[in-house]
Amino acid sequence: MRFFTLTVILIFLPICTILGEPTLNSLFKELDEKIKHKDVYIELKNSRIENLKIEKRKLSSSPLLSYALNQSLYSEYKSYISDSAIFYLNENLKIAENLNDQSRINETSIALAYLFTSLGSYKEAIDIVAKVNPHLFDERQKVAYYSTSRYIYSGLTLYTQDMRNKDRYRKISHAYADTLLMIADKNSEEYLKIQEINLREKREINQALLVNDKRLALTKEGTPEFAYVAFHRALLYRFSENHDMEKRYLLLSAISDVKSAIKDNASITMLSDILMKEGDVDRAHYYVRYSLDNINDYNTRIRSSEILNIQAIIDKAYQQKNDEQKKTLSIFLIVISVLSVLLIISVCYVYKQMRKGIMISKHLKESNSKLNQLNRKLSEMNKKLSDINSDAVEANKVKEEYIGYFLSECLNYIDKLDSFRKMANSKIKDNKIDELYKSTRNNELKDNELRELFTNFDTIFLHLFPNFIEKFNSLLLDEERIVLKKGEILNTELRIYALIRLGINDSNTIANFLGYSVNTIYNYRAKMKNKAKIAREDFEVAARRIGTFSRA
Repeated sequence: MRFFTLTVILIFLPICTILGEPTLNSLFKELDEKIKHKDVYIELKNSRIENLKIEKRKLSSSPLLSYALNQSLYSEYKSYISDSAIFYLNENLKIAENLNDQSRINETSIALAYLFTSLGSYKEAIDIVAKVNPHLFDERQKVAYYSTSRYIYSGLTLYTQDMRNKDRYRKISHAYADTLLMIADKNSEEYLKIQEINLREKREINQALLVNDKRLALTKEGTPEFAYVAFHRALLYRFSENHDMEKRYLLLSAISDVKSAIKDNASITMLSDILMKEGDVDRAHYYVRYSLDNINDYNTRIRSSEILNIQAIIDKAYQQKNDEQKKTLSIFLIVISVLSVLLIISVCYVYKQMRKGIMISKHLKESNSKLNQLNRKLSEMNKKLSDINSDAVEANKVKEEYIGYFLSECLNYIDKLDSFRKMANSKIKDNKIDELYKSTRNNELKDNELRELFTNFDTIFLHLFPNFIEKFNSLLLDEERIVLKKGEILNTELRIYALIRLGINDSNTIANFLGYSVNTIYNYRAKMKNKAKIAREDFEVAARRIGTFSRA
């Protein structure tokens, strides 16, 4: 049951992961883009190297500081230019020997042997390892020693032509791997790598992928470490025949190689081989040329032979493709030649027909031009007529509403005057002159009537233009929007622009209606223009266009 659950997780986990990850096409585009700008990453690496060299020249009198800087230079060069990496390790070996520092001699010798193994120089690597003294190793050096020894015999197993010793080399390699599993930290990269390789060799791919997950967690994308672990993950997917995932991790590994300016490229070489088999010869050729240029700079025998073998196959396929394209092109040229002759004959015939139709076309064009002009004028006239009709309908509606309103108000005022006459007559008759004087001495009656007038005006205006306040506020800056007090229908500013909306633009007329001075009306209008979010000169024009009675 546990094995079944694990298998299901490993099957569906890549699918779920891919849903949130870039597609293969986008990864190919990213790799192509990175290769196109490879000089940027190379320049960054060269800059780091030059800074280390400058610092080394300043501290040349200190052997230990020189040793540390040589170590840093070796780290920069080890996957970049092998000759320079060897040079700085040899310098450190001299420093360690001069200091009679056996620990540093061991450390440098192991690094040198590992580098020679990467370059395919197994004899040199074995000779160097044979000279170190294992009894003086610390724990870190023990791991490095057994790791390098395993690496040497693993490489010999893979590349030897001596089939009699191949099995012996494999057993030695496995023995060193078993020792590493006993002495290395179980959470370290070295331990996890050996564990993954053992599981891969046993074809226990699901378990190996779980171990590789732990290794990936120890790295950061875009680094040499990530490129190395991603390459190993691609190998696992190759064994499980999951070719899409194999290509994905080869691409991720290759992208990190380019970003890290690594010239010892394994991922892109394997990717070229896959692309060639899939028929993508152009891209395979492009990648293998890039890889070959890197290997020539790095100078490694093993990778050169691998790439040259792949390149020979790709070049052959590329040449075959070119030959096929040339053959196809020849056929196309013959077809195009025949079509060209037919086209010339057709053009001559069409030209004769066109000559006959030119005059007719010219007259038609002139007629069409005049017709278009007439249509445009007619369209403009129709639009103007539509606007006039709309304005007329609106004006009629406004007049109808306000005439009815003011007729009603006139009747009300006549009734109120008659009531006042009767009241005055009654008081005079009853000799209540003082009461009559008191009732006519203050402006309360006038104020009440004005309030009622404005309330009625506001009510009927908003009946005609219910969205007036909202639309008017939209013309103002957000912080200057009008907020009515409790009980207000319109305030003075809104009432002024309500009159303007009704077509009453004269400040004298507005002042007389509202009971203000003309200067006060001017000030109100100027103040509102200053609060507008649009141009001052456009503000009142926009206010006059707010809504209509039919769609306010």
